[in-house]
Amino acid sequence: GEAAQVDWGIYKTIEVGTTRRKLNFFVMVLCHSRMMYVEFSLAQSMEHFLGCHQHAFEFFGGVPENIMIDNLKTGVLQRKTGHDIVFNPKYLDFAHHYGFNIKACGVRKGNEKGRVENAVGYVKKNFLNGLELTRFDALNPAVKSWMDTIANVRIHGETRKKPVDCLAEDLAVMRPVNPNTYDIARIE
Repeated sequence: GEAAQVDWGIYKTIEVGTTRRKLNFFVMVLCHSRMMYVEFSLAQSMEHFLGCHQHAFEFFGGVPENIMIDNLKTGVLQRKTGHDIVFNPKYLDFAHHYGFNIKACGVRKGNEKGRVENAVGYVKKNFLNGLELTRFDALNPAVKSWMDTIANVRIHGETRKKPVDCLAEDLAVMRPVNPNTYDIARIE
């Protein structure tokens, strides 16, 4: 089975400096504990996708054995019935570097990654609901505080336990984070 699930959420357009940008947020949820990592980003590019993974691994203190993703282009290049999934080579290289397996959910089968779908909804209903965004640079520190004081210490609706209290069970089967950071930079 998968050990973690990953997805992007899209919130709304906000002002960043003198321009208006669509606000994205990355969510990784550990399947057993429901421990959640959230990071806001101005893009869903490969660099942002990999960087968010790295930050999640650091936040959790380990790397899950399997990560389930949607069929997003940063992860899956091609999917045809009866053929092997063609994963993005950069994401495959990244997965090899950190020692995790990529699992892609079925096409139009978002229910297969229900834990992260529910987490995206939870972020929208709880953290973002009524939040007045004024500066993008204040968003990630605010969501980090929310994870530490609300999301990961609440009694989870399904497990009936606090995610932070179950993290040790996840970490017992997770790999250590590779101390050599993967180079996520894009070459142009």
